[in-house]
Amino acid sequence: MMSELSAAERRYLDEAFELLKTTRRTMSDREALRSAKQAGYDLKLSADPSRFTKAEGRLEVSHGQPVPPHWRLVDQQLANARLLTELQTGSWDGLDLDQKLIELEQEDGVNYTFYPHDPRLFQNHRGGWEARGERQITLPLNVLEELNGYQDTLQCRWTELNRPFILRQIVQALEELGWRHEGISSVDRYVRAWLLTTERFRRVGPDYWIVDALLPAEVKRVRLSVPVMRSPVTETEEGADKLPVDPASTHNLERKDPAGEIIAYKGTVTQTQVSWTATLLSIHLLEGFIPLPQAVRWMYPPLMQGEEGISLFKGLWYQDGESLWLWLDRRQHRLYGPDLLEKIGWLEPGTRLKIEWKADGILLREAGLDQEVQQEESRLIDLDELKVLRAGKGESYRQALQALLTEHQEGLTFKEIIGAIRERQNHQVARRTIRSILSSCGFIHRDQRWFAAPDNQQAAKKLRGALLETFVPPSEDNRSMNAQERVVIQVKAIRQRLQEITSQLCEFEKA
Repeated sequence: MMSELSAAERRYLDEAFELLKTTRRTMSDREALRSAKQAGYDLKLSADPSRFTKAEGRLEVSHGQPVPPHWRLVDQQLANARLLTELQTGSWDGLDLDQKLIELEQEDGVNYTFYPHDPRLFQNHRGGWEARGERQITLPLNVLEELNGYQDTLQCRWTELNRPFILRQIVQALEELGWRHEGISSVDRYVRAWLLTTERFRRVGPDYWIVDALLPAEVKRVRLSVPVMRSPVTETEEGADKLPVDPASTHNLERKDPAGEIIAYKGTVTQTQVSWTATLLSIHLLEGFIPLPQAVRWMYPPLMQGEEGISLFKGLWYQDGESLWLWLDRRQHRLYGPDLLEKIGWLEPGTRLKIEWKADGILLREAGLDQEVQQEESRLIDLDELKVLRAGKGESYRQALQALLTEHQEGLTFKEIIGAIRERQNHQVARRTIRSILSSCGFIHRDQRWFAAPDNQQAAKKLRGALLETFVPPSEDNRSMNAQERVVIQVKAIRQRLQEITSQLCEFEKA
């Protein structure tokens, strides 16, 4: 289409480009192409889709004329949701918008622009921006006391159901418990005001609430290590570098820089959409979380009154169409939760996951395997899990796995191994336990299938070596050390453990 434009029309589009770039504001065709209109040209920004894209469609307003469609540059992202959160958390006073946009650009690494007709915002008499909030009410004392009387029974029923509620479901539950609200004109608003006064129930979205005790546990620190390989003659180390993984540390989690991924932005101010591909590491599969790149954090919805650092979203797993709840940790910038763990816990390290985040939910789709990452991650062992497998349990699992994989010369997938072990032992076996044994005992991993260790005795020796590593205190993980220092630390730790066992046996005999 650009080839059909005259030289003058191209100049006017160039002027519009510079105007949108320098003002950091979205504009209508009339505003951005004012000079062209005055010169008699019927020109629109849509004539150059390589540089301009729609920021918001026609917006109907309750008072006054409708707002025409607004446009932004293709490489700009809308800052409105990000600014809303800053206002609601008190991080911004609403003044000096231009300076705030510059600060956010430097912080997020994103070119931001602002849509000035966002119905969620308004300008006060000082020119500062403020967020429109929910209409709040003061509960009459008799209503407050009456609803407080239902806290215990509501919490009990809600905990049994073990899921989030929307406000209407909470009202229905209260009605089923016997609450009557004749004479109250806005029941939902009264119940919301009451929920905000309690400590038992937490707001986790615009209309999502949950019992505080049902919030998923935070992701914890996990100790991963490259196993030490010792030559029987020289006792040299080939891979003794410890890799402690702290989920709070972006550096450790994202060795394959997410900024290198292609992040696609679509949508408008009120219907935003972003998609990218994440490469899953061992730590993600073990703990069930996905770190969020800095460049997509503008998608976080504004915090509602009473909402804190944890928010809830509907998710969908593309492969089987199963719905799931996804939790957003705004402080550590990750998606996590038991539903996510149940899905990605079966996957291989190095799995690429396509994530499409829209206003109404998040779609997760498997998108291949990064062989390089898988090869690197296959060397890691889970020290925390191996520590639990001392005193013979680890060797018992190793022998069971060796026997199983020897029977299946064609190899088994991780999911097939879990199913077979659970069937043989007639009880649930944690995925994390099996991953730890597979990665630390010399089992062969090829083409997403596991095969028996070629040397059974050497495999048992590798397990013993890995279990020795669990005696190294976590405080020593980040310190580089040679083989002799490592042995000294292990001997000290083992001696201390033996003393503890001896002391416990003495106490038992006295009892």
